[in-house]
Amino acid sequence: MVYGVFGGCYSDWYVVGYFNNRQDAEKYCCLCGDGDYVKPLKDLTNEKDLSKVSLKYCHEVLFDCKDDENRWVMREEPERYNCYIDNDLRCNSVRQGTLLKNNWVCFIVNIDHDDRRLAEKIAQDYLAELRSYGDGKIYEKNIELMNDKFVAPFKEKERIRKEEEIKQKELAELERLKAKYETK
Repeated sequence: MVYGVFGGCYSDWYVVGYFNNRQDAEKYCCLCGDGDYVKPLKDLTNEKDLSKVSLKYCHEVLFDCKDDENRWVMREEPERYNCYIDNDLRCNSVRQGTLLKNNWVCFIVNIDHDDRRLAEKIAQDYLAELRSYGDGKIYEKNIELMNDKFVAPFKEKERIRKEEEIKQKELAELERLKAKYETK
């Protein structure tokens, strides 16, 4: 059993750390005197079979523009990602800062393994491509163009899926009619 030390109040709580024995965790809380509390944490290692679960990773890679030279610098944010479970990767995308602060651009890069460096390299390639659309500058219309490019294979896949669904319904209806008229 592991004993977590938590701090905060109401819904604004945070994890301070953990101890392998409850008494040490309680001593720590008393020593710090910050109102921290101890909760036993259950080991979830064998709760579910995770061997067949495959994670996908959604990285946000941001670049800031240094206005003086139209130079784009990637932010060092290695923890700016989340994981999800799905059969397919989600669509990549790009967005720009708000109207008042258009000095950054963010690429959402989905990959099927935990590799931040790869996501950053892909985002750098996307940035170069996006800048090439506007002679080195980034315009909203070019962001829309790039997002359309990203979503095109997903739209095509959805179109094919819908066509297949309609085809299956038509075949089922033909089978139903065939069975109806052949038995008479």
